[in-house]
Amino acid sequence: MGDRLRFELKAKCTFSRKLKPAEATVEATMAKVAPLLSKGAPRGKEAEAARVTKWSIVGRELRVEIESGRYVRAHDALLRLAKLLGTELGKKHKLGIRKIEVLEYRITLPTEEIPKEAMRELKKLPCKIKAERQAVSLILHDLSEADLRGRVVDRLVSMAEDILARAPARAVAPKVVKKGKPVEHPFREDPFEVSKRLGWINEFPGRGQWIYGAPYTKLLRALEDLIIERVAVPLGFEEAMFPKLIPLEVMQRMPGYLDGVPEGMYYVCPPPREPEAFTGFKQKLKLTKRVAVGELDKALKAPAYVLAPAQCEPFYEIFSRRRVRLEDLPAKLFDRSGWTYRWEGGGVEGFVRTQEFRRIEFVFLGGPGEAVKIRDEVLDKSVELLEELGLGWQLLVATPFYMREGGIEADVSDSSKVATYDLEVALPYKREWLELGSYNVHRAKFVETFKIKEARGRELWTGCCGFGTTRWVAGFLAQHGFEPSRWPELVRERVEPLPQVPRVVE
Repeated sequence: MGDRLRFELKAKCTFSRKLKPAEATVEATMAKVAPLLSKGAPRGKEAEAARVTKWSIVGRELRVEIESGRYVRAHDALLRLAKLLGTELGKKHKLGIRKIEVLEYRITLPTEEIPKEAMRELKKLPCKIKAERQAVSLILHDLSEADLRGRVVDRLVSMAEDILARAPARAVAPKVVKKGKPVEHPFREDPFEVSKRLGWINEFPGRGQWIYGAPYTKLLRALEDLIIERVAVPLGFEEAMFPKLIPLEVMQRMPGYLDGVPEGMYYVCPPPREPEAFTGFKQKLKLTKRVAVGELDKALKAPAYVLAPAQCEPFYEIFSRRRVRLEDLPAKLFDRSGWTYRWEGGGVEGFVRTQEFRRIEFVFLGGPGEAVKIRDEVLDKSVELLEELGLGWQLLVATPFYMREGGIEADVSDSSKVATYDLEVALPYKREWLELGSYNVHRAKFVETFKIKEARGRELWTGCCGFGTTRWVAGFLAQHGFEPSRWPELVRERVEPLPQVPRVVE
């Protein structure tokens, strides 16, 4: 089985009394267990079913070693064997199984080569990793019966296989598929530095956060209104307001977030209902005039929420575990009711990469062709608006982190095969590009994780298009500067006169 997935476990089953008097029954049971351990293996794949390779009796314990391939995996075989032994020994000797434990479990995955990035990710898995010749082994110890029945091993194997499968795709750079006409703008300064100098934004103690003043806010609102008027309304999107405090059980259904980038989210701990829990915190604050974080830690409960990192999470929850009819679709909503939060570890930069930022999120549910059509219409309208705003732009095909195993599609002429388009604008002061929109079709991935059903079993797809409106402002100012008289008319008429900035005497 050198080129196949291989499972090897060592386990013990602890019984209610010593097993020596029942040894003959154990031996007879082991002699007839083979068909049970291969039941369910596809025809022609019987060699990848499970088999007992060794067993022995030590007091109340039955020690057993089992090997298998992909089909009827060793841990499933162990549970089947334990059930059969429990029946046979209970009937003949009044013996019952008290505990099932896996002492050591080695799962070997074949692979031609393990890229360094994949190995780094594998080592983050909750098990020991050992690289071997054309294979990698996952080694686990001390697994309980609850772990086996809870499919912990199967999920671990899936995670490892996913890491190995998608590693090559990560090396593929996003591909530019379209560009706007070259646009020349005389402004060459960093808009972030100018905004600070003019008082349009002010520092805030929070990392990656800013106080956005009245002139900045008026420009932001003007651009948001244009997106709604020129994109949302013509395409029939209705406004909704989504929660920004997302329960962990909802977040768990979002592919690639808790199981992919848990380090990129803010976690929220609910307070206890008892005011007395904060007595120590309040006393230390009064005494020391410092926030006693240790006392807060004692009072707060474990995290139960995250601050919305994607903004579209509540949309899928509307339909979660429910049935819809294709005839009643598409469902098309947009939300601009609050902030989006992401922990940008080490990557905060001015107001183009922050931890708290504004977005308008377009979300939709429909049939496959309909979902692609909606995404492409939103993208086309967005490009039209950028052209109207006189901004230099380019369009890329990319692979979202939650669908990397699929790679970047080679056939970019067929948008139904493209998972994600990223829309970027030029930053003349850096001679670089800034992503300000992501246009996604998730295929059936979110439908499956949120268990959304179609009444007649027809296929459903979801999609989302995120407009990073704080980045729209950054791109606009980077190209047009801060003098409204130089701005396009459709923006100028909405913002003039710009509000005055409060004067501060240093």
